[in-house]
Amino acid sequence: MRLTWQRRGWSLPVWLRATHRYLLLAPRRVVLAGLGCMALAASSDIANTFDSPRRGGAGPAVALFVTLALAFACFLAAARHPLPLPIRRHRRLTRLLIYPVLLWSVFTAYQTCDILLRGSVDALTTHHVQYGSDDLYDNHFNALLVLHGQNPYTNADLAAEARYFGERAFTPIRRGRFSDPRRYPTRAELDAVMNAYLAHPESPPPELDVRTLHSYPAGAFLVDVPLVWVGLPSVAIAQIALFVLLVAAICAACPPAWRPLIALLALATADGARQATGGDFEIWPLAVIIGAWLLRERRIGSAALLGAACAIKQTAWLAAPFYLIWVWRERGRDEALKRAALAVGTFLAINAPWIALAPRAWLESLLLPVSLPLLPDGSGIIGLALTGVLPLLPPLIYSLLELAALMGALVWYWRAQPRYPYAGLVLPLLPLLLAWRSSERYFVLLPLAALLAVALTLRARQAVTSERTAVAAWV
Repeated sequence: MRLTWQRRGWSLPVWLRATHRYLLLAPRRVVLAGLGCMALAASSDIANTFDSPRRGGAGPAVALFVTLALAFACFLAAARHPLPLPIRRHRRLTRLLIYPVLLWSVFTAYQTCDILLRGSVDALTTHHVQYGSDDLYDNHFNALLVLHGQNPYTNADLAAEARYFGERAFTPIRRGRFSDPRRYPTRAELDAVMNAYLAHPESPPPELDVRTLHSYPAGAFLVDVPLVWVGLPSVAIAQIALFVLLVAAICAACPPAWRPLIALLALATADGARQATGGDFEIWPLAVIIGAWLLRERRIGSAALLGAACAIKQTAWLAAPFYLIWVWRERGRDEALKRAALAVGTFLAINAPWIALAPRAWLESLLLPVSLPLLPDGSGIIGLALTGVLPLLPPLIYSLLELAALMGALVWYWRAQPRYPYAGLVLPLLPLLLAWRSSERYFVLLPLAALLAVALTLRARQAVTSERTAVAAWV
């Protein structure tokens, strides 16, 4: 066998040298994206290990915020086009960092594959579904209501949901015994509130609001209707398939030479895979937004996907203006207005039945994340405030800070779009760092959006290089 390898020119040392040269030629933006993935994974590990910022203390809260901010910085730097670095400095940086990033990616990608495999088996065989958030219980139950001909926006029976799943998940409200924003309730305290509600559903405790059963647009539960209709015990199997499809789509968008590295980094999103297996449903709006960017050359399909994403969850609303800025800068104002109209039309079409049946209930439900006095929580500056590093301000101040950050990001992207053409995939979540609620679950899938930005930037860079080569050859 050794002689055969040598005759064919594929002895092990040759293969290793070829791989080493390939890795050293890796674009710097890929290495930066890998560092961003590592920083975001460290952020998730800190949050899970120390239960930060709820009970971790000031040190973990600072580390959580710093690692999360570092991840955003790396992702935005990786999305710059072009990266003006001398070739020697480029290779030196790559030589220093590519192997640590590669080793971490291989180890984490193995974990991701194991998580997806185990999650798929559990989702298809479980007899007692257990989700990681009350949102998934709510969406699953609302899909059941739709199949039984009921309007989820006017049938807020949280007790029926608790009995159906045998679980006691709900969103605590900053009232009554939970009125202290610095102290998040324990599991025992949450169960006590739920027990009181189940004993007397007609008079819910002040710490619980049954309207949180339906606090999203209609797309949030409509995506689960087909799965519930066929009788699947868990809706997580569709999310797992969506995660795999996203990884494949991101790799397909990348130039062939760098697909192995991009695929490895995408599979290194272990916390995102864990979320997709039943932790939350953030994968749905992200996947549809990514679809809108992938089809950006097609007006109707791309705009319809943007509207569909906004019809799933309110966080997708933050992504819409960045997408429209890209369209405006690349295709002109008229094209951006046409796509905005198509997106709004799609959003209204998906929600139309519930708007027609109960317009006030539908609108109030969509505004619940803002109108309800929710407990503060998250990895941004609110974590620093909850642990005493910064003063804890009224919720309105954080809303104004978040709005200011959003406007600042939009202005910056408008000006910097030629240099950061696909940074609009990363920027939408940046204002959440200043929000009253900036849960870690909002950010765990950010690497997939960032890697798509890198893949599209690599392809655009390749196209420019090919065009210059063709012109030089012609001349």
